[in-house]
Amino acid sequence: MKKKYFFYFFIFFLTLIIVFLFFQQRKNSLSQWLIFSYPDINTISFANEKVPMDEKHFYNKERFDKEYIITSTTLYQFYLYIKRYPLYIPFIEEKLKEKNMPLDLKYIPIAESALRNDIVSSVWAAWIWQFMPETAKRFWLIVNENVDERYNFEKSTLSALDYLQILYDKFWNWTLATAAYNRGENGLSKAMEKQGVKSYYDLYLNEETSRYIFRILAIKYLVENYFKQEKIVSTLIGWNYENPTTTTIKVKKIDDIGIWATKNNQNYNTIKILNPWILGETLPEWDWEVKILK
Repeated sequence: MKKKYFFYFFIFFLTLIIVFLFFQQRKNSLSQWLIFSYPDINTISFANEKVPMDEKHFYNKERFDKEYIITSTTLYQFYLYIKRYPLYIPFIEEKLKEKNMPLDLKYIPIAESALRNDIVSSVWAAWIWQFMPETAKRFWLIVNENVDERYNFEKSTLSALDYLQILYDKFWNWTLATAAYNRGENGLSKAMEKQGVKSYYDLYLNEETSRYIFRILAIKYLVENYFKQEKIVSTLIGWNYENPTTTTIKVKKIDDIGIWATKNNQNYNTIKILNPWILGETLPEWDWEVKILK
């Protein structure tokens, strides 16, 4: 009897080892592909602004290299935002084109949240654009105990782009505008005034903002490399996520989300997943647009 149990245990243990080695090999294969797909260091740019790599800015090569290696080896995040890419980025690209804004800005929410729709920071910045409550309200998003429109993807995206445009109008430079999105416009302005410089790449900043643009650049070039060779490496990624086909219903008020969902041939779970901005069980009197499965 003991031999029998030992045999079963041995088979189970051997299976675990095989599974571990299989996934480790997949991880190493993807990691090697990412690391060795370096861009030309002298052509790196963000929002049509070339990153200076001259002798005066000798440290930029290392700053980019550091973020590129860290990002390429943090594979769980890379897997996640590549899989979630189709859920969010096409809409962001569409709105950037409509507003004649640089497409590189689409990488900001990836740097902010890895496109995770459940992330809340220690200072209550929320969802993929990581809006603070005060900033969200400044750009006409409702944030209260019943509704938090930071979780409304379409509305929060439009607000984020409006904010970035205002920052650009202040700094007249998309790199500085993006840095200000991270640091805050007042903090960045004070740093520029104190140091007497006008370029992000000449500023001495706090560690997070100093790394911010380079983290976005690392994401940009890794994502571009992925899509250039998507067919080759797609087996390492698996499948991407897709949005369901939905329609929008305009409502004035909902007294009970569950009952309302049933009346519209939906279920409570579906309504909450499609509309994460609805925090409670009701919607107060207002002009709401609620997504449902088509």
